Amino acid sequence: DGGYAEVGTSSVTYDVSGTTQAAVTHKMAKNQTRTALGFKQQFGDFDVGLSNYLSGAIQLDGQATAAQGTGCSPLTGVVAPCSVVPSADVEARSTALMARYRMNENMSFLGGLNRYSVSGATVTTLSGHYEVSGDEMAPVAGAAYENKEIALRVELLVQLETDMTLTAASSVASAVPTTAVTGATMVIPQTMTLNFQSGVAEDTLLFGSVHKADWDTAQIAIPENTAGINPLGGTVTVDAVGSSFSSRTAYSIGIGRKLTDDISVLGSYSTEDGGGATSNDPFTLTDGSQSIGLGARYTRDNMTISGGYSYTKVGDVTVTHLAAPGVPSGLTATYADNKVTGIGLKVGFSF
Repeated sequence: DGGYAEVGTSSVTYDVSGTTQAAVTHKMAKNQTRTALGFKQQFGDFDVGLSNYLSGAIQLDGQATAAQGTGCSPLTGVVAPCSVVPSADVEARSTALMARYRMNENMSFLGGLNRYSVSGATVTTLSGHYEVSGDEMAPVAGAAYENKEIALRVELLVQLETDMTLTAASSVASAVPTTAVTGATMVIPQTMTLNFQSGVAEDTLLFGSVHKADWDTAQIAIPENTAGINPLGGTVTVDAVGSSFSSRTAYSIGIGRKLTDDISVLGSYSTEDGGGATSNDPFTLTDGSQSIGLGARYTRDNMTISGGYSYTKVGDVTVTHLAAPGVPSGLTATYADNKVTGIGLKVGFSF
């Protein structure tokens, strides 16, 4: 009840290395630092909230010199020693404006808009260098049932699939100036999230979630560029590039325990399905994941300080590049025995 504001930060370390067909092993995923801000205020039977957070990122280092074998030179056609894994610096930030109407003490309805923004993103593959920017709003709707006597709350949120038009440019290599490309698109997937919690004993809370994202029909596509700059003079065609994401469902469950009036702790387990042990998508680094998380929260007056640690074991996968549909090019990347760890801190204030 009332007003609430929070700020959080987390550091994510990706120990995700791949070995190419040239027997070069390299850390393909970059580490990330994420921040999030949130605010809500109650107005009678209505609550209005605003939040800003990193909703998605592709941070790869597959085209770095350290990831290539000796003699790699895509511009001259010497690609056998090269890495099929792209380099990428893509971040999508969300600014979500949400409202909740409390119909009675048990039922409430939720709705709002989630604005996705991609700015100055770059992707470099064997066949070209690409720059994209764009933003779009996706509608969100949901409902919740709660019973405060037993700390029960069940919430369902649905975000609809939304098309985003991208401003894009491309070139044959990162060192060559880009020229504009028309028709680039990104589809924000439809997602469905079920959150639940319930008291199971005195000072003990069971919680969990199910999150389904329909990525099969939500891809990124940049058409070919027939007016690319040829560094040797004239123009050259820059190949089209696109994603091959597949739908994912993630499950989590955990238990929280209040130790004193000021201190609470929790433990959780989560898992996400994968697309299989083999893939033709060079953006694929894992085949699903399993995570454990530990956290604690300290409350003093109207302030709460929360901290946590997560350990994620990711599934092994082998990526095979196709020169044409059904025709392997010989370029591969094999990922095995990789993990991701994270640590975060959040401070919240009630007023």
